[in-house]
Amino acid sequence: MKTSPFFIVTFFALICFACSTGDSIIEQSTNGNQPSVVNYIYKTYNVSNTPNTVKDSTNYMISDNKIISSSGLNLETLSQHASNYSYVNGKIDEIQSFNNGILSRIQSFIYDANDDLVEYQSEYIDSNDSSSSFERHLFTHTADTIYSSWTRSDDGINFDTSVSDFKIVLDVNTNRTYLETYSYLNDDIQFEVNTYDVNSNILNESKYLVLDNGNEFLSFENNYTTTTSENLFNSINEATFTRKNLMILYHLQSAAVNSINAKSISKNALNTFESTWGNSFADFEIINITDDNNNTTSSDFKTIISGDVIARFSQEFIFE
Repeated sequence: MKTSPFFIVTFFALICFACSTGDSIIEQSTNGNQPSVVNYIYKTYNVSNTPNTVKDSTNYMISDNKIISSSGLNLETLSQHASNYSYVNGKIDEIQSFNNGILSRIQSFIYDANDDLVEYQSEYIDSNDSSSSFERHLFTHTADTIYSSWTRSDDGINFDTSVSDFKIVLDVNTNRTYLETYSYLNDDIQFEVNTYDVNSNILNESKYLVLDNGNEFLSFENNYTTTTSENLFNSINEATFTRKNLMILYHLQSAAVNSINAKSISKNALNTFESTWGNSFADFEIINITDDNNNTTSSDFKTIISGDVIARFSQEFIFE
């Protein structure tokens, strides 16, 4: 069996491929006083500068709690990026992304008669020669397990390069409790078990590697706590993609530990994050700012090693 390092700490750029969403609408919060969110701003920072400076800023336009478009600028390279989201019968249908005005990626979503996502496809377009490469994820829904296959193609027709196969189990609250992955590249099996509180906030992610002798090795685990305020990032993602789709696409987010992926699926804003990955050499700091109605208006996420910030990103929510 071939093995490779589980996760590499790299800085996380927001991936709105499909952080699927559910049916929550944030026009009314738990306290009934929250207006609609009209903009969500995601920033990454150059932590080499003191004080830190914004490296990239992306503004997501929100309507009825769904993402409709985004525009952003890398302040160091002056590269512009943008995206347009389209819906059919209220379901996310396609996301088109642009770099400096040139189409660079198309993400498409196909559903069956039960409104279950059965195919997610991503086309990456090379602006130099207009060639494309494709990734396709097929989903088979059964009574208790969702099976998925990940394949690649150079022509969008023959998906003959297998990447991974998955088994996904959701609980009665549409939380992903189990993910099993077979990697064709590494010829290995990994699985993850997740636990949640009564409000569908993720508490623990335990990640295992199945060894050649069949034994299961706990590779590392992540632990979370949350605040009492609503997680607006999750609300937006659930409205955009549905919570079920968010869960069955959750494994496609960045593999970097410090991306803190649970921020997209927990119902309440994250308060703390701890990971045993890398023998716990890194600390993670989350600072939330709330308004008088207990709405989290912004969150700042830092990864710290030996007292130095090595990665940072932030979220900000603008209300109507």
